[in-house]
Amino acid sequence: MRALKLSLLAMVAGGLLGLGALVAFLPVLRGALAPGAYGLAEAAPGVFVEAGMAAPERAALLAEIAAARANVAAFYGPARAHLRILACASAACDRALGGRGAAAVTYSLGPVSVVRLAPRGLGLTILTHELAHTETHARLGLWGQLSGRMPTWFDEGLSVLISQDPRYLGPPPAPCLRPPRADLPQSPFDWAPAAALDRMLYAEAACAVYLWAEARGGRAAVLAALAAGARLP
Repeated sequence: MRALKLSLLAMVAGGLLGLGALVAFLPVLRGALAPGAYGLAEAAPGVFVEAGMAAPERAALLAEIAAARANVAAFYGPARAHLRILACASAACDRALGGRGAAAVTYSLGPVSVVRLAPRGLGLTILTHELAHTETHARLGLWGQLSGRMPTWFDEGLSVLISQDPRYLGPPPAPCLRPPRADLPQSPFDWAPAAALDRMLYAEAACAVYLWAEARGGRAAVLAALAAGARLP
């Protein structure tokens, strides 16, 4: 029993040290913990915007977030993610939070997520894509996410389908714009550089997820696999 307790304490201590290292390394996580220190003001519960964002822009953003949440709920049902959204109206704000050109990035540890939005990431499609990630990760859980139960290409392709991103999907009933390659990137470390070189990788991933789901019953197959803790695909 003592050995078990010591092992558990060691695991907790290791986890806390790892989390501390992430917070130290990623300014966006520090921004989520102390929004005011990064010039962010709370516009709604869990939504922090650049303090200089004009009132009409804030209202428009909140309306887009509500619509994005409704889109994701249409696929997943009630939200499970514990979420903070950090939205910038200027490039300087985005850089301070660690932005390097991406329109939006989601940082998740199971059900806990932070979404960073650059000025060009404040629209409905991108918001839906990122919030879909947060709900996918909440259902995977921390261990499912860390153990790679869902490869990154499936995660990204699923978010493209949920957001109905017209850049990467054709019109129904055949949304595949480009057939998927056999070796789609499995990890975020492989996905990021590959997608930076070829944005249509998102179209391939979406096609692969669509074909997998359609062969097994569509949306219900994704939800059932997540609920069962099964590996996807």
